[in-house]
Amino acid sequence: MDTNSVSIIGAGPAGLQTAIKLKEEGFDPIVYEEHEKVGEPENCTGLISRTGIEELSVPLDNCLQNNIYGAKIFSPNGTFLKIEKRTPVAYVVDRKEFDRSLLRKARMKGVHVATHTKLIDAKKSISGNETTMFIQVEGRGEMRKTQYLVGADGVNSTVRHLMGINLGKEKFIHTIQGTIKSEYNEKLVEVHLGDAAKGFFAWVVPIGKDKAKVGLGTMLGENVSENFKEFVSKRFPDARIGEKVSSLIPYGEPLKSIVKENYALVGDAAFQTKATSGGGIIFGMRAGNVLGETLATTLKKKGSIKDYERKLDPINKELKLHWKLRRYANSLKDAEINSLFSKLKQKGIEKFLEQHGDMDNPSKFVGKLLSNPSYWSMAGTAIDFFKT
Repeated sequence: MDTNSVSIIGAGPAGLQTAIKLKEEGFDPIVYEEHEKVGEPENCTGLISRTGIEELSVPLDNCLQNNIYGAKIFSPNGTFLKIEKRTPVAYVVDRKEFDRSLLRKARMKGVHVATHTKLIDAKKSISGNETTMFIQVEGRGEMRKTQYLVGADGVNSTVRHLMGINLGKEKFIHTIQGTIKSEYNEKLVEVHLGDAAKGFFAWVVPIGKDKAKVGLGTMLGENVSENFKEFVSKRFPDARIGEKVSSLIPYGEPLKSIVKENYALVGDAAFQTKATSGGGIIFGMRAGNVLGETLATTLKKKGSIKDYERKLDPINKELKLHWKLRRYANSLKDAEINSLFSKLKQKGIEKFLEQHGDMDNPSKFVGKLLSNPSYWSMAGTAIDFFKT
């Protein structure tokens, strides 16, 4: 049985980007995807920052659904902050087509992607130099050997479990989303805060003037289905909900120990998602580039796979700040959020965020916000934020 250099479990954006980077570095990874078709099932809203897409040079020709110029963020009592720019800040994409465009790119570069192939178990050799994978190929059991095993297999990662990382239910958000036909401002997404979406928020992401992806997320233990129905009935009393999808998303800081011997995690499996929004496409692909480069260096005997964790510091800095923002928001009661929104609106926060806001990298504006004399009267808010 031949031993492959790197086996990547999961053909989502993070896994495919890791494979593409490895191929560009001269290696031949194999990607294993349990579903028959890459991109299915589709559980993601598909809202991606323009800066992230430009940074990663991802073409959107076949999957672009809409250009987004800003957002309206609603407090529980309906007070809203409107942030809108003159040029697009984000894109709405068809996630199935987005993933398949990355698949085409990977295959054009010569990456082998095996679909309908599921990892069942893995055992390290006595020497520790390789791992035997037990996989299921179209219902048939097989064994494969690999030097390095990458878990890009999402929020319910099998590889993470094999690494001995077991997480409690407080580490996940339960989401539900459907498509609703109505009338929309196609340029702006909506974010709704309040107890109906405890620990998270509800959203409206327009695909066009008459169609949007509408969803809600809550902490596990809440009745997400009933909360979703209640939100939709209030926001769209006469609308019919199209087919709904439900899924879990990671909830917390990026995991710290994501390398164990010859195993590594990337993307949602490693909690490389924004706690403010649940989005993980851009950060997962960024981390995929880092992991691909690190594995290539390791295979060339010029480094160690453990370097991956250190090289993630700039990415983790932003993700930790996203988590700090999320924890601060969750520490407030509805009345406190209402009061905060009113104060921020009076202080001109909308204009500030239009000039300095960045949906991926909060470090670019949080420091400026808290050092702005206009907000010193809200010093208690800043102190509370840094305590969280």
